[in-house]
Amino acid sequence: MDTLLCPPPQSESKFGKIIDREHTEIRRVHQALRGLIIEGGGMDRIIECSENLIAVTLRHFESEERAREDRSDACLGIHRDLHSDLIENLEDISEDLEKRRISAAVELLRFFDGRMAHHLDVEDASLELN
Repeated sequence: MDTLLCPPPQSESKFGKIIDREHTEIRRVHQALRGLIIEGGGMDRIIECSENLIAVTLRHFESEERAREDRSDACLGIHRDLHSDLIENLEDISEDLEKRRISAAVELLRFFDGRMAHHLDVEDASLELN
């Protein structure tokens, strides 16, 4: 099943509101990381914010999958596969963060600018949220 064939989101539902709130939190932390990098916020703060961004995102994936599982969502398998690919990328970036490489934080920022933004705005939005 193609994600584009899934029904449009219903943000008015309880599930839709939770997902919207989680997406907002991911975007907020993403922008905070951008600010720290641009302003030269110090390596400790950049690493902390990067790790927080990864943690918030992983919690979102778990939350979304759990809610879809509870509702026997037909699109769960497709979405879980999307999450698996994203998690692999995040794990690779996280390993570099542990080595305290600023390049990993910049890579994380780029990942969220591109692939994660597409996931939140297109792939999540193409699934039913009610």
